[in-house]
Amino acid sequence: FQLSLGFTSDYLRKVLPTLTLPDGAEGWFAIPSVDAVAKRFFPEITDPAERYCRAVNLVLEKLAASRTFYNYREGQIISNRLRQHARTLHALDLLTEKQEGDILILPAQFGLRHRGRSVRRAREVMTHPEFGLGAFALACMLLAHPEREVMWEQLHVDCAGDEYAPDASGVFSCAPFFIWRDGRLRFYARPVGGARQRCGSASGFLSQ
Repeated sequence: FQLSLGFTSDYLRKVLPTLTLPDGAEGWFAIPSVDAVAKRFFPEITDPAERYCRAVNLVLEKLAASRTFYNYREGQIISNRLRQHARTLHALDLLTEKQEGDILILPAQFGLRHRGRSVRRAREVMTHPEFGLGAFALACMLLAHPEREVMWEQLHVDCAGDEYAPDASGVFSCAPFFIWRDGRLRFYARPVGGARQRCGSASGFLSQ
């Protein structure tokens, strides 16, 4: 993304060694700030909701360039269809208050913690400091970890940090998810009430 590593390098060197990985997190992950990406690639966009959708489209394009990929929602990732969940927005605001860099460092997990739960149920059982991760964060994590999502017989990832309105009617009844099927990574959206044994909601944690 051609972003600055200045403040992030300082955080990694001075702050991260003093932190403890929260229970339930797999490890520390690096995710670009949506605002930093927007300033770099589409500075003319000032609306936060539109910025987020543009950032999601950008990272999905990068994901498609890195592996076989199909986006079932191409052309539909717009602000009246996709938005961030309120809990996730609040958590990311708190995170950016503590980190000044273009790239945020946060503890997270890829879905195992909520395996077999619907997105709705996963959101219900998440307690502070846990929050759902959205399509932008998950796509960035998949870019950095190409060993994830490479076969059907593994856990696939729900984006509990996003809400999706399939018909742009204002009813955000679905959530995006990534799944590997028939030789390629695919990006869908499905109702938040559906639970699948092979799927789990990814989540991040605020450092204590």
